[in-house]
Amino acid sequence: MTKIARAAGSLAALSIALAGCASYSGIHGEERPIAPEALAFQSKAGDGVFLDGDWPRADWWSMFGDAKLDALVTRALADNPGLHAAEARVRAARALGDAARSALYPTLDLNAAAARERLSEHDLIYGPYAGSSINQGRATLDFAYEFDFWGKHRDELAAALGTARAAEADSAAARLVLAAALVESYFQLQADIATAEVARQTLAEREGLRELNSERARRGLEATLATRQSDGQVASARVSLSAAEAAVELDRHQLAALAGLGPHAPLDVQPALHTYEEALALPANLPADLLARRPDVAAARARVEAAAARIGAAKADFYPNINLTAFLGFDALTLHGLDLFSAGSRTGGVGPAIHLPVFEAGRLQASLRGRYGEYDAALAQYNQALLEALRQVADQITSLRAVRGQLAEQANALAAAEDAHRLTVDRYRAGLTSYLDVLVNEERLLNERLSRVRLQGRSLALVVETIRALGGGYQADTTTAQGN
Repeated sequence: MTKIARAAGSLAALSIALAGCASYSGIHGEERPIAPEALAFQSKAGDGVFLDGDWPRADWWSMFGDAKLDALVTRALADNPGLHAAEARVRAARALGDAARSALYPTLDLNAAAARERLSEHDLIYGPYAGSSINQGRATLDFAYEFDFWGKHRDELAAALGTARAAEADSAAARLVLAAALVESYFQLQADIATAEVARQTLAEREGLRELNSERARRGLEATLATRQSDGQVASARVSLSAAEAAVELDRHQLAALAGLGPHAPLDVQPALHTYEEALALPANLPADLLARRPDVAAARARVEAAAARIGAAKADFYPNINLTAFLGFDALTLHGLDLFSAGSRTGGVGPAIHLPVFEAGRLQASLRGRYGEYDAALAQYNQALLEALRQVADQITSLRAVRGQLAEQANALAAAEDAHRLTVDRYRAGLTSYLDVLVNEERLLNERLSRVRLQGRSLALVVETIRALGGGYQADTTTAQGN
C-alpha cells in the first residue's frame, strides 16, 4: 500500500502542476437576479375588499362553501390526464436525481467469463502452449471509485435535484391552473344559469304585457301597433332565452371536460349564484415571498439553481480526474481442465489513474460559455416570471376592488330600474302613459338585471384569479437562486 500511496501522491502532484494548462479565466455570466424586496408594491389592504392576512390555503376552493364544487375539484385533480403526465415527468426527474447521486459512491461489479481457445503457433506465446487449445477462465470483483475533489458529481447532483424541483413546481402549477379553470367554469355556469333565469322572467313579463295590449286593443284603448310591438318583444325574449340556454349547455360540456367526464355526464351543480362577499387576505410581504408561493416562479428559480450547478460541473472538467480501481478474484489458463478456484489461481490488483485536460482545442471553454448562456437565459426567465407575477397580483387587486365597488352602485341602479318599470306599467294599465314609456323602462330593467349577473360572475372570477395569482396555496422552500 505504500507504493500505491506514493503513486497516488505523485499523480496528484503532477495534476496540480499541470492544472493551469486549461483555464476558464474571463468566462462569466451577464444576467443578474432581481431582488424581490426591492420591488415596489402596495396592496392597499383595509378597504373592506382586502385585509392584512396570510396566503391562500391549499384547498382554497372550499372557502366558497359549496360542497358540490368541492367534489368536482377533487375529482378533477384525481383523474385529469394532463396532471398524470406532469406527475410522470416529476417521477422521471427524480429518477435522474437518483442516478446522479449514485456517482458519489464507489461501484462494485462481479465479472466472470470462461472460454476455450486455440493459440497460434506464430504469436507471442511459445513453448507447450503454442498451437494448443487451452481453457481459460476469470472471475473477479472489480472496484472503482472516482474522487470528487472538485465537486463535479455534487454539482451534477444539485443540477438534477434542481430539475426535479422545477418539475414538481410545474406539476403544482398544472394543478393550480386546472383547479382555477374548473372553479371559474363552475361560476360561469352559475352566471349563465342566472342569465337564463333573467331571460325567462323577461319573457314572462313581456307575454303578460302582450295580453294586456291585446285586451286594450279589443276595447279600443290601444292601437294595433302596440300589439305588434308586444309580439316583437316576446319573440326577442324567446331568442335571448334560447341563446342563454345554449350557453348553459356549453358551460356544462366545458365543466364536464375539466372534471374528466363526458360532455353529457350528469353534473351536480348548485344553480344559485352566490357571490363571495368576504374580504380576501393579502400578505404584507408579498413581493419577497411570492417566489416561494407561485409555482411558476418557483419552477423558474429551480431552473436557475440547476443551471448554476451545471456551471460548477463544467468548471470541474478543467481539473484532473483521479480514479481508484481494484480487482480481486481468480484467473486461470490451462491445457487440460480448468481449476479456476484453486489457491494458485488467485489474482488481484489496485492502483490510481488520472485524466487531465492539456489541449482540448477550446472545447472545455466553449462548453462553459454554453453553460453560462443557459444560466443567463434561465435567470432572465426567472426575472420575467417574478415581474409578471407581481403585475398579475396588482391587476387582480385593482380589478376586484373596482368590481366590488361597481356591485354596490349597481344594486342601487337595479332597485331604481325595478321601481321605474313597475310604476310605468301601473300607469300604462291606468291609461296614463304610452306603451313607448313601458318599452323604454323595460329595456333599462333588463340591462340592469343582466349587468347584475355579469358583475356577480365577474366578481367571483376575479376572486379565483386573485387566489391563483397569489399561488393558490403552493408552498416551496425559501432558498433563493444564487449565481456563479
